[in-house]
Amino acid sequence: MKLPGYWKKDWFIGLVVTLIFLLLSVSDNLRSIEWSAYDLGVRFSSSRTANQDVILIAIDDDAIRRLGSWPWPRDELARVTDKLSAMEPGVIGFAVPFDTRQSNYGTRYIAKIKKAIRQQKANTRYIDSLLRSAEEGLDTDRLFARSLKDAGPVVLAMPYDLDPRNEPSKILSLSSELKRFTVDVSNVPDRDGWFAKTFTSNPVPVADTVYPPILELSRYVTAIGHLNTGLNTQEQARREPLLMQYGKDYIPSFSFMVVARFLRLDAGNVQMKLGDKIKIANQPIETDDKYRVYPYFYQGKNNKSPFKTYSILDVIDNRIKKRFLQDKALIIGFTARQQTAQLASPSGVDLTPVEYTAHVVSSLLNDDLYRVPSWGPAMKFFLLLLVGAYLMYVLPRFRFGTGLAFSVVLVLGILNTHFILMIGRSTWIPLMTPLLALIIGHMLLSFKHVVSSSVGHIQTELSNANLLLGQSFHGQGMLDQAFERYRKCVGSDTVYEYLYNLGLDYERKRQFNKAVAVFEYILDLKPDYRDISDRVLRAKEASNAYSLNSNATTNLSQTLILENSGVQKPMLGRYTIDHELGRGAMGMVYLGKDPKIGRTVAIKTMMLSQEFEGEKLEEIKERFFREAETAGRLNHPNIVTIYDVGEDEDLSYIAMDYLKGENLLAYCKSETLLPVKEIFEVLLKVADALEYAHNNGVVHRDVKPANILYDRETGVLKVTDFGVACLTDSSKTKTGTILGSPSYMSPEQLAGLKVDGRSDLFSLGVTLYQMLTGELPFIGESLASLMYKIANEKHPDVRLFRPDLPACVSRIINKALAKDAAKRFNTGERFANAIERCIERL
Repeated sequence: MKLPGYWKKDWFIGLVVTLIFLLLSVSDNLRSIEWSAYDLGVRFSSSRTANQDVILIAIDDDAIRRLGSWPWPRDELARVTDKLSAMEPGVIGFAVPFDTRQSNYGTRYIAKIKKAIRQQKANTRYIDSLLRSAEEGLDTDRLFARSLKDAGPVVLAMPYDLDPRNEPSKILSLSSELKRFTVDVSNVPDRDGWFAKTFTSNPVPVADTVYPPILELSRYVTAIGHLNTGLNTQEQARREPLLMQYGKDYIPSFSFMVVARFLRLDAGNVQMKLGDKIKIANQPIETDDKYRVYPYFYQGKNNKSPFKTYSILDVIDNRIKKRFLQDKALIIGFTARQQTAQLASPSGVDLTPVEYTAHVVSSLLNDDLYRVPSWGPAMKFFLLLLVGAYLMYVLPRFRFGTGLAFSVVLVLGILNTHFILMIGRSTWIPLMTPLLALIIGHMLLSFKHVVSSSVGHIQTELSNANLLLGQSFHGQGMLDQAFERYRKCVGSDTVYEYLYNLGLDYERKRQFNKAVAVFEYILDLKPDYRDISDRVLRAKEASNAYSLNSNATTNLSQTLILENSGVQKPMLGRYTIDHELGRGAMGMVYLGKDPKIGRTVAIKTMMLSQEFEGEKLEEIKERFFREAETAGRLNHPNIVTIYDVGEDEDLSYIAMDYLKGENLLAYCKSETLLPVKEIFEVLLKVADALEYAHNNGVVHRDVKPANILYDRETGVLKVTDFGVACLTDSSKTKTGTILGSPSYMSPEQLAGLKVDGRSDLFSLGVTLYQMLTGELPFIGESLASLMYKIANEKHPDVRLFRPDLPACVSRIINKALAKDAAKRFNTGERFANAIERCIERL
């Protein structure tokens, strides 16, 4: 299957690269590259100091070894909470899950003992008091809740699982106790329709499962926020959603609530209107279109944490002074390796979720957030389109070095824009997609140009060689071989010109189907080349109207001239056919021209293959060309000059001198007879011409009025068809046609015997008789009857039709028409002498 030509074009490659990167702009691989560029921007940003009010209380490896694996008894956490609250911090945030109760089997057994003692009605006041104390002491959730109640601002974490569809459920909802920790959101769009769900996304991330703190704990805290404890992707470690939707509820993030409570605010102070920025106490916070913040990642000295970090054991062992924690934002979480996974941050340091949370809290407090403008995606899309336009229309116009330099400038420009915006303006616009499109597009186009240049150089050399061969074949008339070579050439106006002329030559050769093939080939390569479309239509019309190959031609009189004026004039050999001059039993006569020397010629055509076949055809062709060549050497003023003889597509032809005037048949009717003296003068010239031909070994074999041209105005007379009449020796053809004119044939010629010049003089006598009387000397109802009369019966005396003629005329005709060749004029000279003597008696 032939591929369309545009797939090799530079603009098509640029378009494909652009479309591919448009489609892949949301793929994980490209997002990973964008995040890597983001990391570099963060890393190259100027150093900033973490907020010193953010303190980490780490549940580290030492604490796990000392207190055992998590979860710890809640009474231990209650003691930690009591000790921390005694230091009057600004807020305490527990970045650990409390979604399950701790075991209270001991309190259940104590309750049963108390019930049994009451039933025995014993003096159990002391025992009951002791058991009540034991019951309260063993219920660690209640102890922890009591500590939380007295601790001041406390924020608990609510882990969650994201909904992969990012579509909120209509049946999920938080408990009424937890709803007080949600944010009121206005301007929520209606996304119930199919179109909205298909072509728009939810404005905030959606959770399909949440793990809230147990009711006993959440009842006594001032805030709860969602917390991602996994950080299992590169994106999750670089941005944090301030809001999470669960059913119809909107839950603020843990970091957000730590900041709010640190600022003595709660969820009620958060204003949220979808489509607008999040505001806390009327202060807007920089987020992206999904209400996610992009924190700055602080770097500590000597690869240490930028935040003051204490082990939870330091709290338990009272090793921290109050002034270090007073009015601080305390974040308690895991740093022990066995409790949490770590992920590389943009700064290159591995972070645990609690450390990541500290960076978010510090960035919110310091307003060290990176801005992701809402027009960022449109900017990326627009820049990608500009890169596509550059690859499609600008880069292909440059030379290799210039294009490389220009592309390098563009690459540096995009990189500088990316880093300047991040470092100087804390603004991130993902520009790596258009940057990669530019680099890969340039590489592909450069590779294509290098390959095309190498291949093109080879193709050009091969094309030039094929063009020279095609020209050689074309000049030799080997049109099929020329077409084969031209098709192997690289398309150009020069090649199209040669192909166009080749198609015209096919038209001249009457090979219209091949002309159509050539013109359609040009049409496929260059549809707007000259009049190629019209040429195809005209050639098809001519091909349908005319065919001259051996399988289609059945009529010897079929003309080469077509009525379609748009088709090139046909050619026979090197001769251009102008129009038809006449028709004969053996073919057509055309007016032609030799384009090389500008000579006008008469061309007589014969379809020998239509009348002969097999060995007979080869024999006839050989004799025809031999005798035509012999006749061509005749040089007499009354014999037509033969210039050329040849064969073209099984059509044999003779090119001869073109004469004005008419053949003598026009003067063989009773009403158009010439004067007797003029007839004798005409026949005198014919006899002289025959005498010359016979002396040169050429016998005409078909002398008759139709083969004698005469111009009365100039007196010029020419005997024609020398070299053609040799075919009359073959008597009958395969179609049963008798070649020649039996009415003018001598008895020996009709008998198929070898003939000489006396046979021509017999035919000349018949011609003289017809020109004098307007009648033939021998007339038969059938061919057999005519042949019998010529061979056996005497002709009527000429003076029966023309009594005014002298007796010498009868003697000349009687001698010329003698049955025995020996009794006729043996030479044309004697025939001429007899005519001259008779002229004197007129």
